[in-house]
Amino acid sequence: MAAREVICHTCGAKNEETAPRCLQCGARLEEVRPDYTPEEEEARRFQQEGFALKWALIGFVVYTIIQGVALVIAPKIIPGYDPQGWGGLAVSLIVWLSGGFLIGVISPGRTFAEPAVAALVAAVPTIMYLMWTTPEGLGPGILEYIVAGILGVMLSLFGAFMGEKLQVMMKGGSRRQT
Repeated sequence: MAAREVICHTCGAKNEETAPRCLQCGARLEEVRPDYTPEEEEARRFQQEGFALKWALIGFVVYTIIQGVALVIAPKIIPGYDPQGWGGLAVSLIVWLSGGFLIGVISPGRTFAEPAVAALVAAVPTIMYLMWTTPEGLGPGILEYIVAGILGVMLSLFGAFMGEKLQVMMKGGSRRQT
């Protein structure tokens, strides 16, 4: 009588039922448990389980629209408002933080990485625009722009985390995963 085979969840190789590890890749062959203890559920409450491209694209659109309003349209409407150089970077950092918070609140499930990826992509045209519109010698150098872009990505990640926490509190601790 042949021994029952177990398929490795990592590489797909066939192994004997009694084998503790996969012979092909070395992964543990323990059974996958979909049920978590209450302590494990609490620990996993704020962990992201996947990446939703849809929310990264929505985040990019949100950042682009808000940055466009704050950096391009508002200076044409409000006299004396001139977000060039350091001022433009400060406005951008606020936009990245608040945009991450907004995406964290409105997106279903746990989405921390999506706003950060969106901010990283949106930071490139934002920084290029600020460099192009700021007169030479009156603004930050290229290194400062790069550091501000990285800081913006981190702020969007922090904003998304805070938005997710608010979403969990508003729903009474239960989360809908998509």
